[in-house]
Amino acid sequence: MKAFWRNAALLAVSLLPLSSANAVALQAKQYGDFDRYVLALSWQTGFCQSQHDRNRNERDECRLQTETTNKADFLTVHGLWPGLPKSVAARGVDERRWMRFGCATRPIPNLPEARASRMCSSPETGLSLETAAKLSEVMPGAGGRSCLERYEYAKHGACFGF
Repeated sequence: MKAFWRNAALLAVSLLPLSSANAVALQAKQYGDFDRYVLALSWQTGFCQSQHDRNRNERDECRLQTETTNKADFLTVHGLWPGLPKSVAARGVDERRWMRFGCATRPIPNLPEARASRMCSSPETGLSLETAAKLSEVMPGAGGRSCLERYEYAKHGACFGF
């Protein structure tokens, strides 16, 4: 367990270059009354096994996965999301629903729901090519045909207007 937390800390530190000293801090244009970000991590081999067990199509990031001596490489980023905004909680949305559905709880009327079955139909994130390349190093489903970063942004970030 000690190794897990060490590896999680290393992964979190590896994300620091994603925001350079020159970068402008993200400011939510709406629903900025949240008090934390949630860093969601995934054990990549476990994710791929769960997809296989459910008879789902094998994703590129699973098909291209290779054995490595450093098992910490399998600890990957699933997303970094704002926590539940107080204004959304005031409408009766609880933490569990927020984490499961995010922006699909419809804080904004007519905001399209992000669907896992149509991840690549989600809007572009607006990340620079450099940042997108860095993200794909720690988030195997980013870019390519999986479009995980687009789906997660649509689900957990689009309603903030970053």
